[in-house]
Amino acid sequence: MCRCIILSLLFSVLLNYGCTAPQYFWPQSDIEFYEINEKTLENKILIASRKSEFKNAIVMKIQEAFLEKAVYIRIIGVENLKNEDAKQYSAVLIINTCMGWKIDRKVEAFLNKYGELNSIIVLTTSDGGDILPDIKGRQIDAISSASVKGRIDPIAEDIISKIDKLL
Repeated sequence: MCRCIILSLLFSVLLNYGCTAPQYFWPQSDIEFYEINEKTLENKILIASRKSEFKNAIVMKIQEAFLEKAVYIRIIGVENLKNEDAKQYSAVLIINTCMGWKIDRKVEAFLNKYGELNSIIVLTTSDGGDILPDIKGRQIDAISSASVKGRIDPIAEDIISKIDKLL
């Protein structure tokens, strides 16, 4: 009897949350909030990221590339995406972690709201480097990679190039 109840509960959780269940059990930490340059600048970049050595290095490379340019940069955690209006930015970069073969549910919610914009770049890290958000009907630019130290420079350069085109 007890096993039936446990199996029913487990089945219910899997049915309701599917592959997003790991995101509830092992939540990821967010990068620290900070801003660079004045909000009044015409060109604005929003970077939302989870925190890891790999993700922090990507963010630093992108920050360094635009530091001396007339660009406002706002760096936030993925948890705070719900408070942002993507239409207020020239470029939006989201760096998230794949868990349970899905992109972060907070990122998915943001893309459901703003996915029609062509100013959004999503980098998803996963072990195999092969998980992308659903791009059907969306104008986003999606990149996937394993969190490998040797991939930091090429990925950052690719993202910098994409942001340059949006500015």
